[in-house]
Formats: sequence, C-alpha cells, structure tokens
Amino acid sequence: MSNQTLPLPSEQVQTVLPPNPKAFIVDDSVPTRRIFRMILEELGFTVNEAVNGKAALEKLETIISETVIVFSDISMPVMDGFELCFKLMQEPWYDRTPFVLVSTESDAKNVIKGLKLGADDFLPKPFDKEIVAQVLLRIFQ
Repeated sequence: MSNQTLPLPSEQVQTVLPPNPKAFIVDDSVPTRRIFRMILEELGFTVNEAVNGKAALEKLETIISETVIVFSDISMPVMDGFELCFKLMQEPWYDRTPFVLVSTESDAKNVIKGLKLGADDFLPKPFDKEIVAQVLLRIFQ
C-alpha cells in the first residue's frame, strides 16, 4: 500500500446520496439522537426521529416514501430494534428502505440476528461522522 492519502468517507458520501436525503433515527436516548442528528445533518440529511420502535412504526407508515434510510437502536423500551426490523419487513407499505441497527451490543450474535431479520447493516456505538459516512457509502454505492 502506498503512502497516498485516501479521501475521508464524509468527503465522498454526497456523491452517492439521492438529492435532499431524509433519514429516520430510532433511539430512546436523547443525547444519542442529538449527536446522530447533528452528524446526519452535517452529511446533508433532513432527520426525523422516534423514541422507540412502536412510535417509529406509526410514523414511518406515513413518511417511508420520502425516507432513504432508517437507523434504529436495539435496546429500547416498548419495542426494541429487532422487533421493529422484523415488523417493518412484514408491512405491505414498507418499500425496503435501508435499515441499519445501531448498538453498543455489537457482538456477533446481535449482528447476525439483525442481519437475519432483514437489517442491511450494523453500526456499533460509539460512532462518529466518518463511521456513519462509511456505512452510508457501503449502502448507497
């Protein structure tokens, strides 16, 4: 490998995103949603959010056609991210918008379970702008 500097994922992500992209964040933690929103807005997204899977399912039914990606925490009250992922995949109105599970519980068992339920990717916490941008590049390229 040469000493050539590779561009950062955040410098490339705009080239693969649709115009005016909208993301949906599902997390019961206000600080996590705030950080995630800030990162996604820096990457050019408009962001909607919900505090748990049940609230997300209700909101997504009306806005899924304008949403390009869903990020969901795993551990939440009422309905967790695994259940949300499973239920979304059963909904006739769900159009296979990319779904990414996000968690501090990033062991192989949880990653495999999420992917088997239909998630497109897994984002470990803590994350930063470059990790989020890399996941976006992987999904939208």
